[in-house]
Order: sequence, then C-alpha cells, then structure tokens
Amino acid sequence: MLTFKKIDIRLFLGVLLGIVLLYKFFPIEQSAKRFEDLALGKETTTTFGKVSDLTVHCEGLSDLVECLQGYEKTGSGQSVILWLGNSQVHAINQFEPGEETAVPELHRKFQVTGEYFLTLSQANASLQEHYLLFAYLLNRLPIKELVLPVVFDDMREDGIRTSLIDAFKDQKTADSLRSSEIGRILIANHGDQDAAGNDMNALQDTFQEHSEKVLNSILEEAWSLWAARPTLRGELLGSLYLLRNWAFGINASSTRKMIPGRYAKNRDAFLAILNLAVQRQVKVLVYIPPLRNDVKVPYDIHEYASFKSEMTSIVQENKAFFVDLENLVPAKLWGTKNSTTIGGGQELDFMHFQAGGHRLLARALYNELKKQRLSP
Repeated sequence: MLTFKKIDIRLFLGVLLGIVLLYKFFPIEQSAKRFEDLALGKETTTTFGKVSDLTVHCEGLSDLVECLQGYEKTGSGQSVILWLGNSQVHAINQFEPGEETAVPELHRKFQVTGEYFLTLSQANASLQEHYLLFAYLLNRLPIKELVLPVVFDDMREDGIRTSLIDAFKDQKTADSLRSSEIGRILIANHGDQDAAGNDMNALQDTFQEHSEKVLNSILEEAWSLWAARPTLRGELLGSLYLLRNWAFGINASSTRKMIPGRYAKNRDAFLAILNLAVQRQVKVLVYIPPLRNDVKVPYDIHEYASFKSEMTSIVQENKAFFVDLENLVPAKLWGTKNSTTIGGGQELDFMHFQAGGHRLLARALYNELKKQRLSP
C-alpha cells in the first residue's frame, strides 16, 4: 500500500505532468471541443440525432433554440413527449457510419401518430439539472409526457453546470422552482451566477460588473486564449482527473459509493419533478437504465438495491409509471472505453452501448409509453 507521503509525491509529479499533457494533447485550436465529451474517449462517439435535417435532440440551452425552431416548423400544436437523459442517450460505442441513437427512431415512431418526440441530454446529468430543465421547458412547449431515467451513478452529481445557469433568469422558471425546498436551494446556490459560473450577486448593476463585461469582451476579441479559458479550465480538470485516478488506483470497474448528501438532494429533485408533473398534468415514465451485467457492476450492491427500491416506491406514490430496463441490453452489445487513469489500457464501459442497444432501448420505451396510455 502506498504511504501518504508517497501519494503526495505522485500527486505533485502528476500535476506537473498534467500541465505538460494539457499543452501536448489539447492545443488551443481544439479548445472548442466540449470538455464533457473528453471522458468518453475515442471508443465512444457522441451523436445528437436529426430526422431529415430536423434537430430533435439537443444538449442544453446553447442549442435549444434549434430544437424549438424545429418544433415550430414541423410540430407546432402537437403535444410533446420530452426525454431528459445523460450521455447514455447521446453516445454510441464502436460507432459505424450511418448508425444512430434511440432518439431519431422514437421521433419517427411518434411522428406517425402526430406527436412530437424531443430529447435533451447532458453527460453525468443530475436530477437537479433535470428538474431545472423540466421547469424551464414546461413554459415553452406543450409537454404531455416525460421520459426520465434515474441513474445511480448520477445520484453522486451535485448542483447545476454553468451551461444551464441562464435558465434561472427566466421568471416563470424561477417561480416554479420556488414551490419546492430543493428548488429554493438551487436558486440560492446558482441563481446569481453568470454563464461562466461566477457569483454575480454582489455585482448586480454595479460599475464593476459592467467594466468586467467590457474587459472580458475586449480580451476575448484580442486573445484567443482568453476566450477559450472556460474550455481550458475544463480540460485541465480532465487531465487532473486522470492523474487523481492514477494516484489512488481508481478505474472504471472501481466501486462507486453513494454520497449521502448529494443523493438526498437528487432524491428531493426527483420528488419535485414528479410533483410538478402532477400539477401540470404531465404523465411521467421513469426507468432504470440499461447496465452492463456480464461482470460485477461498479456499485455497492446493497446501496444499488436500496436505490432501486426507493425509486420504485417514490414513483408508485406519485402517480408515475416505472420500468426496470437494467437487463435490456445483452453483453455482446456493450463495449470498451479509453482508460480513466494515466497509462491504463481499454476499460469496460458500464454506461454506453453499441447501436444495437439503442434500437432495443427505443423499442422498449416506445412500448412502455404506449402501455401507460392504456392505464387509467
């Protein structure tokens, strides 16, 4: 076992190595690449599906206008089925040209019945973020059904990513969030931040606020490195993430333990989503997502079983529908991904599967949505 002193030395050397790697592998001209996709690696391809050049799958507020314009163009007046998810929804393992995720197939299936299927997904999305997006989109689309995965891994996430912060500025969204305790917590923690995650509460309408905006604008125009600073910060954190895993022997198969405080906040957000859905007469289909099961799962088995039991109970108590799709995708349709540590080889991927898995997921969700409509 490594001593504490040895770990400190490895971390120190690792930080230095991380800076070198940052400049070697992430040159400035590539800085527009989304940081959240770096963890997927070259074995897993991100694809936000389209149907006949129609954008039906977006990531967040940055590209949401394309999804809204698509709805106005071809689906205006139709009821909307909204799917909120994480990277499992927009990533394909061992991608081959022409393959697609479950999203386009589901959109085409519901096109036939005059309904509009729309999807938003972010890597490692927490239920807190789903709550914010659901409240935001309810004021922009006639949502009649919500499809929502509850992912044990993502119960370890906390807070709101900076790319979604601007949703707090919408008055109707903020009013909706204030109806729940977790919503008020989110507003208190993030409502006064800007899109870069900076706390703007003390700067509102001050000379400093305006001067900083002007200075940032000038620097971004004159210096590409300054404009790329949010992405570079993410890429540096990504390199340090690999180094941390290397220092402590963490890999994709390591057991991920529950973080009680974060779990509780995401559970509260889940309850708030279901309550809001009841208020707005939106049917909700909650599902346990597919999980690789040909090897030991990277969870504490007792914590995972408790999580599934609690999610099932919450759904039943709050007038929603539930399906467990954990074993939907067979082992042959799962793949590998790049190492999550320095110098490691390919690792098993427990979250992302091949295109065949997406076809199975599309059909399963379609059948469940049809089934729930027959239920009183």
